[in-house]
Amino acid sequence: MKWLFFLLLLANLALAAWGEFGRQTSPSPLARQEIHPDRIRIAQQVSAPVSAPVSAPAAAAAPAMSCYRWGAFSGDALDKARRALQSLRPSIKVTERSLAKAGMLGFWVYMPPAKSKQEALENIRKLDAKGIRDHFLIQETGKWQYAVSLGIFHAEDAAKRYAASVREKGIKSAASAKRDGGEVEFLIANLSESAASGLGKLDFPKTRIEPVACQAIKETASPD
Repeated sequence: MKWLFFLLLLANLALAAWGEFGRQTSPSPLARQEIHPDRIRIAQQVSAPVSAPVSAPAAAAAPAMSCYRWGAFSGDALDKARRALQSLRPSIKVTERSLAKAGMLGFWVYMPPAKSKQEALENIRKLDAKGIRDHFLIQETGKWQYAVSLGIFHAEDAAKRYAASVREKGIKSAASAKRDGGEVEFLIANLSESAASGLGKLDFPKTRIEPVACQAIKETASPD
């Protein structure tokens, strides 16, 4: 019976060896698939989009700063103008210049001072009736109080001609003369255009604010 036992053992070993051989030589499902070289495509690598560098927002453009001449002032108007400029400090630099010392007084055409404010207002009504609307009542205390300014001129001949034209319209008291001292103008540096426009809209008749070269201010005046 031993030979039968060994015979069955050998048969089992041979069957196991055959099964292992079959598993090793049988192609896998993937290997059995037909390969078509003409259908092969090389996949392109898709790169993530590169974000553009984020730039910092541009700073808001600073308002352009310029230099201006504002005047002329005297009496109460001068103090009022000083207070207006004080509200713009410390960003601006202001110099006061005496027009008498600067030799820039020029000439003016005027109606002499009236005895009272009521009389001065009556003079203004006469001017309006004649179509002369460019005038300014001087109310500051002093020898020119209640006089009416009709215009300021750089040249004496121009002032005399205008005074004559006013007299021809019936305002016989119109006269021309060299302007008195005591008037001041402001030289302003580092003033923005919008601030200059605001000053020009304040209630200062017969004054002007106009741009000037900043170098001219440096040469003719010192900061206060």
